[in-house]
This record gives sequence, structure tokens and C-alpha cells, in this order.
Amino acid sequence: MTTTFSDAQNVQDKATKTCSLQLVSEWDKTFPKSDKVRHEKVTFRNRFGIMLAADLYVPKEAEGKMAAIAVSGPFGAVKEQASGLYAQRMAEEGFLTIAFDPSFTGESGGEPRYSSSMDINTEDFCAAVDYLSCRDDVDAGRIGILGICGWGGIALNAAALDPRIKATVSVTLYNMTRVTQQGYFDSMDEDARFKLKQQLAEQRTEEYRKGEILPQGGLPAEAPSDASDFFKQYIAYYKSEARGYHPRSLNSNMGWNITSPLMRLNQNLWIAADEIRTPVLIVHGEKAHSRYFGEEAYQKITSGKYADNKSLLIVPNATHCDLYDGGEGNYIPWNEIVNFYRTNFWFSDWPKGNPNTRYAQYFTGDSHLAPIAPKNLSADEKTIQGYSNVTFEPGCRNNWHIHHGAHQILICVSGKGWYQEWGKPAIPLKAGDIIDIPEGVKHWHGAQADSWFQHLATHAKTSGEERNEWLEPVSDEEYNKLK
Repeated sequence: MTTTFSDAQNVQDKATKTCSLQLVSEWDKTFPKSDKVRHEKVTFRNRFGIMLAADLYVPKEAEGKMAAIAVSGPFGAVKEQASGLYAQRMAEEGFLTIAFDPSFTGESGGEPRYSSSMDINTEDFCAAVDYLSCRDDVDAGRIGILGICGWGGIALNAAALDPRIKATVSVTLYNMTRVTQQGYFDSMDEDARFKLKQQLAEQRTEEYRKGEILPQGGLPAEAPSDASDFFKQYIAYYKSEARGYHPRSLNSNMGWNITSPLMRLNQNLWIAADEIRTPVLIVHGEKAHSRYFGEEAYQKITSGKYADNKSLLIVPNATHCDLYDGGEGNYIPWNEIVNFYRTNFWFSDWPKGNPNTRYAQYFTGDSHLAPIAPKNLSADEKTIQGYSNVTFEPGCRNNWHIHHGAHQILICVSGKGWYQEWGKPAIPLKAGDIIDIPEGVKHWHGAQADSWFQHLATHAKTSGEERNEWLEPVSDEEYNKLK
């Protein structure tokens, strides 16, 4: 099946209600338009009732259901800047992508303008997953997110909250609650924090009295001579027409509202970061002033029992803003990011099939079944040997069980898995491995924790009635010991 671009717009009405957003039709990005992807504007609504605007990028040669990625950031930027660059490049690599403007910014809705909220912005990512999940050309089991700068930190909060997010990349991230509460490099103490609260509270009163909400003023056109290196780097990106300036970008113009930081002073954005079960890749520049946020994030997401599928990539010589657009050294590690998604989304030539609802009660995690028929036989001809392709999502495995009246043969075709017989050590599996399971042997099989896994399954009848005897699940304690 070939997906036409018009068909790709057939999304449930409830997910994309008509809105009155004013969307620019011409190409106005800070990067060139690719001839390898199709592009158009789309909208979707979050659970706070705010309509979000996004750029949709679809590979021109797309067929069937695709893996999808929602991209946002940097904090204070718009989708025409870095997030759009990432989204378009990932579409060139075969993913369906959207780059969206967060609530209150860019072409998206929400009042007051130029505000931020960690809970609403986390919901923005979840709403993007709502939208992607309901597209006819998206595989809802292969949706990921990518956040840049402050949105890299928000992406981790979304991944901890929403199990539909199967893989997360966080690039040159900030912890927005930490930097608000403690200042850059943790230079703010409790007294300074209270002083900031007083200033913002007084600002609120004055703004309410005058009936206006005021912006901070944004970045200067040129950096003062005594400015920090990272401040100069921000100006070099956001104020440069040749690089990152955009007329709708907060950071390129008047900045956030003055009182926008107030609600971040009492929040902990990463309180559940160690509960992220799905794979995460954190990418940071070696020379980025914000590197300590990435290292903090990596420490948090690897501090619990889900550490094995988490990675930290430090890009040599790169600064914070180099990872917005590549900088002078083309520093964005595209290959590593693409391979991360490909590995964790699972790309295979073998069919995934439908959700395995018939046997779901005997599985831990999600699996899928696809009957396989010999290609040379017509629909009326019957094979003497039936085959099914079983797809296990990462961490999925079946219960201990016994086959009666038959040998089961497993032919591994994709990904990484486990096979274990009762009383024996588990055997790691990869594509090309074959397992012959004798009649009457108690065993289980499934995916490794950090990988999808597929095997063909068939049975060779021995004698008597052919049946499965399903037994107890493989406990998390047993499974998590496997290395």
C-alpha cells in the first residue's frame, strides 16, 4: 500500500478540530526546504483546550504505516528554527515527523502570549502523540519525541508520564525548574530565590493594575563586551538573519513575559525521571555551558531499575547552540540519533501483524502476530506447515509454558531476544538463530529489555493431541537479572 499525501490527512475529527489560527502558507524557515519530503501545516488541540500549530514532514517515498517523531524546542524558539530542522532531517531518514509551536507561542494558540507552564508544555508533547496516534499513516506503537534545550528537559517529563512514547531524544537540554530556582551554575541561594519571588509578585500586581502583561525585552542586537560566552552564542544564533533569526521567535525578539518564571520556582520537573521505562538518548556538547543539566538528567534516569536502555552522548568540542543547527562544525550527531530511533522503534522486513489479543493473558508486555503463508501457494491451497511471525516489543515475554504433542521451532529473524528452559541459563538470541523446543520442556521466550524481537514459530507434530500448557509468568525479578 502506498500512502498518498492527501490520504495522510485523514485523521479523526475529534483529534483535529477546526480552529482560527492564522497559519503562514509560504516557506519561512531558517533552513532550506528538502526535496525529499512533503510538507504542510497541521493543527491539533491539547487537553487544556489550546490549539497547537505544527509543520508536518512526510517522506516522499513513504509506504504503509510509519514510525513518527514529535519535535519541539528550543525554549523560546519556534518550529521554523531548530525543531523544524530536526523534523525535516528525520523525515529524510524515513520517519513521519511534526515540529510544533508550544502553547502560547509562535502560530499556536493560548493566552496570555509568550507564557510557559511546565504542566501545559508537557501536555503539548502528549497532545502531539494524540495527533500522531490517530493518523492512518502512523504506527501508533512506534512514536517518539525529540526535545531541544528546555524542551529536552520537558521531553523527559513527558516520557515519564506517557507510556505511548516509545523512544526519547533530549538534545542540549536544560532543567528549567533547576535553572529557575537555583540560577545558572546553581549560583542562587534561598534568600536570592525569595527576592526573585518578591519581584515577580510585585510585577504581577502592577501588571494587573494596568491591565497588561509585559515581556522581558529579549536579547540585545549585540553582546556587551563583558557578556559570558554562552550569552554571546545565544545572540549569534537568535539574532543572525543568516542563521537563526525568525520574526515569531521569542528569543529573537521581545522574549518571555517577565512573570513567566514564577510557577517554575516551586516545581520539580524531573521528579519521576527514574521511572522512564522506554529508551532515552541524551545528547550534549562537550563545551556547552548547559552540559551539567545533561549529566544531571543522565544520573537521574539511570538511578533506578530502568537504567539499561539509557545513553549519554557527549559531542566533542560542541557548544550549546552548536546543537541547534550544527554550528560551524556540523556538530549534530545525525547518524547516532537516527540509529537510536531505528534500533528502538524496530525496523524489519518481516510483518508486524496485529496485536496479539488472543494470547495476551499469557504475555507480559505487548506482542503482535502475523500469519506467514508460502508465496507460491494460491489462496485455495493449504500448506502442510503453518508459520506465524511473532513480534515482541522491548521487555515483552511469554509465560513459562509446555508444548504437548509437538516440537516447536523458533527461527529468529529480527532484533534481540531470550530463550530459557526450566533449570537452565537463558540463551541470548539474534537474527539467524534457531531454537528447537522438545515436547514436554518447560520454557519461555521473548524480547530483550532494550530491543524489539521477532521470530517465526512453527510446530512439528509428534503424537497425540497438540496443545499448550500455560504456566506462571516470568517475574520482573527473574527477567531483570538477565544480561
